[in-house]
Amino acid sequence: MHLKKTKRGERVYLSVVQNYREGGKTKTKTIESIGYVDQFTSQYADPIAHFQAYVAELNERAKSENPPIAFTFPRDATIDDTHIAQARWGSAIALAYLDALGVRRFFENRAGHVGFPAHAGRIFEMLASERMIHVAPKRETWQRRASFPRTCDFTLADTYAAFQCFARNERALVAHLSKTYQAIREPYQVNSVLLVLASFTLADTGDVNATNARPAGGIDRDEGLSMGIGMLLDRTGIPMTYHVTSATPSADEVSGLVASAKGNFGAKRVIVVAGRTPHAREIAETLAESGDGFVFFRPLETAAFDLQAWVADASDYITTQSGSYKVKSRTDETAGIRVKDTVLWGRDYAKIARKQGRAEDEARDLALDGYICISSSETKLTAGTLFHIYRELWRLTEPFQLLESDFSPSPYPVAHAIHMRAHFLMCYAAFFALRLLRSDMGWSRNAAQVADALLRMEGSHLAENWFLFSYRSPITDEIERAAGVDVARRLRTAADIKRDIAKARKHIERQEG
Repeated sequence: MHLKKTKRGERVYLSVVQNYREGGKTKTKTIESIGYVDQFTSQYADPIAHFQAYVAELNERAKSENPPIAFTFPRDATIDDTHIAQARWGSAIALAYLDALGVRRFFENRAGHVGFPAHAGRIFEMLASERMIHVAPKRETWQRRASFPRTCDFTLADTYAAFQCFARNERALVAHLSKTYQAIREPYQVNSVLLVLASFTLADTGDVNATNARPAGGIDRDEGLSMGIGMLLDRTGIPMTYHVTSATPSADEVSGLVASAKGNFGAKRVIVVAGRTPHAREIAETLAESGDGFVFFRPLETAAFDLQAWVADASDYITTQSGSYKVKSRTDETAGIRVKDTVLWGRDYAKIARKQGRAEDEARDLALDGYICISSSETKLTAGTLFHIYRELWRLTEPFQLLESDFSPSPYPVAHAIHMRAHFLMCYAAFFALRLLRSDMGWSRNAAQVADALLRMEGSHLAENWFLFSYRSPITDEIERAAGVDVARRLRTAADIKRDIAKARKHIERQEG
């Protein structure tokens, strides 16, 4: 608030006003009308100085007393087509975690360097925080930029043009995230780590090819979009690093990733988690030689008849009380390696399989509907623990998934290999930040629950620069406590949100609270 002096003819009128931003413009609201200066000359030697002190006192009182805020609306009030309709508080918390992991500092320290576009850091923040909350096309994320907690004054072409910068600095940023995490928390727990292998394919995109940046339509169909990643997780499930791999890495490629985990992070033992891979047997043999382990998906449709018969045999299953799931295990020796086969049946899995239908040998396949089988070298682990480890593959596949709309066609000519590397880097930062948040919540909620809560934490524009938040749940309370900010605050301004991002970052870094 400040004292406004308005000249009316030969007289000066005083009022207490407050400025605010709305629709990209500065507007003024009258808080209190005081009167003409000459009305107070008999009371005060200097009326203007007196009322300036009065306004200063009002400002101090507002800070300390948290006075109520009054809004009035005409019955026929209309929506201003220039104002920001929403404020995303969930995105602000996501940003605070990315800030705590050093993303903003990484780009600010390189601002102005060759190969770093002016908006590179803000573009990365916008896309990574959105991916932390839900999987959405990059164009859609850009279109919602006005409600992002920080200014995003760049074009869609600028967004895609920054991908080359991201891809070029992929390893530097991954190392920076790892170093920052260990600085604000603790060293990685590396007695036993997981190396999760996942593959991603997008067959025909209309993007440009990998050899030169040409307009849409330059991809060879047989070249396609196909890559994999190998994600390294410490014993607690916190990301350590990742590497872009072949879609179906060979035993030698996996062996190199395992050696890197041991050489760069001091991992004592590595357990490789993978889905369908044509190299499962060779990888398993290589891991056995190095004293490492594996948890692999075992496709039943191509399995030997004795395994299919064992799975279909109803005996020895342990069934949940609801009957929704059942599980059993057996230990056997395959190619000189002692392995534990574990099979899980789920009622929902069976329904999905039957909806999809069967093309061949339907009677035989129906007996296997709803069953998932995994094979592991970790024979001493329980069935529940093995499936918990295998679920890391599912947890990884969802946030990293590729959307055809992101690639077909790009609004800016980006080689698809560069696009995918930039995409994986943004997804990794989002995955890391979400894992850190869940860790701060004591792992009490799964990723889908936390992400959904962050998505719902939106405020609607109320008046002036105020936003009204109306969604609250036990999960949002846990999120806000983990971030060290006010729980379930109903009213926030855009400035409040920016201040709370900084407050949350300091709390996450354990600098306060």
